[in-house]
Amino acid sequence: MEIVDRYKQHVNQAGEITWYFQAFRTTRRGFKTKREAQLAYLEMEKNRQAYKKLTGSNESFREVAEKWFVYYQSLKEQKESTYEKRHESVKTLSRWIGDKKMISLSSDFLEELFFTLKEKGIDGISKGYSKNSLESFRQTLNMIFNYCLKNNVLSDNPLESVRRPKYQQTVQQLKDSLERLDQKYLTFDELRSLLNYSIVHEELPLSTLYHVLFYTGCRVSEALALQPEDIDFNNNELLFYKQTTVKGKQINFKIDTTKSVSSARRVVVTPLVMEKLKALMKRLDDVRKQFKFKIEEKYLFVYLEPHKRGVPFRREYVNHHIKRCVEQCGINKPFHTHLTRHTMASLVAGHCDWKVLKARLGNTDKTTSEIYRHLTSEERLKPLEAFQILEN
Repeated sequence: MEIVDRYKQHVNQAGEITWYFQAFRTTRRGFKTKREAQLAYLEMEKNRQAYKKLTGSNESFREVAEKWFVYYQSLKEQKESTYEKRHESVKTLSRWIGDKKMISLSSDFLEELFFTLKEKGIDGISKGYSKNSLESFRQTLNMIFNYCLKNNVLSDNPLESVRRPKYQQTVQQLKDSLERLDQKYLTFDELRSLLNYSIVHEELPLSTLYHVLFYTGCRVSEALALQPEDIDFNNNELLFYKQTTVKGKQINFKIDTTKSVSSARRVVVTPLVMEKLKALMKRLDDVRKQFKFKIEEKYLFVYLEPHKRGVPFRREYVNHHIKRCVEQCGINKPFHTHLTRHTMASLVAGHCDWKVLKARLGNTDKTTSEIYRHLTSEERLKPLEAFQILEN
């Protein structure tokens, strides 16, 4: 078979001889010598192989992502809720680039994808994704690409050089961010009013739950996982090391570990809270003697209605009731899911070191705990003491 030389000569209008070649659907011209043309081709081939990424495969993103997720789950290093969130990210990304060949996922393509995701939804009309959503997509993509690198499927990670889109805040958003900090937590008088209202107008499981939430600053899902054996009556402590998760009907709830390792903690409370817990446990034991509960395990903060008796409350159900109590007490403050944590932190911030507050909240990030410390008006006014000295 005749061997065709890809390198050819060309004579330009000035009579000069140059070399050119054709490869990878393009033509490169203007080389002074054949050697220069050969070196240029070798460099193109090298770059092409690096760009190609997939070795002996032409799989789509959807196929590779599914393989990665099976591997990711097999490690059994994450909570079920984390797997669900990652799987949602994979499904969303697959709707956008599922049919794309991995060979086409270059850095430029991915950067353009992220800027598109910022601006619009999959239908091209709806609002784009939030900054947090984009970061979640990026983390998922990064894990998929690193999985391919580990298995010698990729030669590089194209995501490394992709810059993140910037989100500009509107004037109204900046104004809202300056909302008074005291709107984010309840004062002593407001909390006293709410707890007293709950004792009269809420069932015992709910009113006791409010005391636990506001006294400990625990997450609602952590409180809902509490069982009698998690109460240390000798030391007036509550043990937090698990939380409830729900997908679908509440009766199908699951028990998972806390948000992080540092979230597992013992939180001391007052004798008043312990007495309320004792009263609740006695009440539930009495009800259990008269009626059949839906589940065998004993939880503290449960529904008492026949069709779901003994099942832990749904988190949204608790938040709805707290919001209603806030409104009924005439407290003119916007409700948010961290109201109980912010309130506890603001009340005790001036009475303990930030390390104690951090341990009580179950936070790993010092910055987050410091934010809680500065919720109180007293903290914000302390810098003025320096100017009072100057003025006096």
